[in-house]
Amino acid sequence: MSLQILSQDGSKYDPVFLKILEDIPGGVTVKTNRFKTVTTEIKKGALLNVSAASVGLVNLVKNARLAHAVLGDTSATLFYIDNPHEFKVGDALAYRSYGSAASIIYITEGSVSAAIVVNGSIGAMSSGATLFQAAAAAASVQKYFPNAILRNTIQIRKDGVTTLLENIFAGAVVRGTVDESELPYFVTAADKTALTARIRFA
Repeated sequence: MSLQILSQDGSKYDPVFLKILEDIPGGVTVKTNRFKTVTTEIKKGALLNVSAASVGLVNLVKNARLAHAVLGDTSATLFYIDNPHEFKVGDALAYRSYGSAASIIYITEGSVSAAIVVNGSIGAMSSGATLFQAAAAAASVQKYFPNAILRNTIQIRKDGVTTLLENIFAGAVVRGTVDESELPYFVTAADKTALTARIRFA
């Protein structure tokens, strides 16, 4: 009898979900045309909007955190947001409900943060403020409110170039407990309120 030594590589367990009580039977189909062109995957824990009006397709809820403050400048149209984020040119951006919103006209991606240029002011902000995708440039009402959470990481592109599918199948959790510190994107207070009856944030 000989001694056999095996070596195995693996990834660290990422405990996004502390408890899953209910998911969507059959899963969901995630719209991939709303992601940045450099996005290769969307990690589990991303917030999703499941709407009957979307005909079976779900949308990613987009948020970001302000990296550099624009203190006292209410007319600034250039600012920086921390990574990760999924905003793209054409998205409307706001940081305060029923305040000002503006469309993104240019983005310069960086390793730590991204420079965002919008076509109008969204108001004076402080570092750490959470921004969200607005319904339109003229109205800073949040475009999508979450009612589900991505259960598994999905690959969007391979080699950073080729889009795998136009829309990708994935699992979605609608009731349970999550570790907020493990979520891949920033979460707004409005998001938590929308999920209060479904998801507990620990």
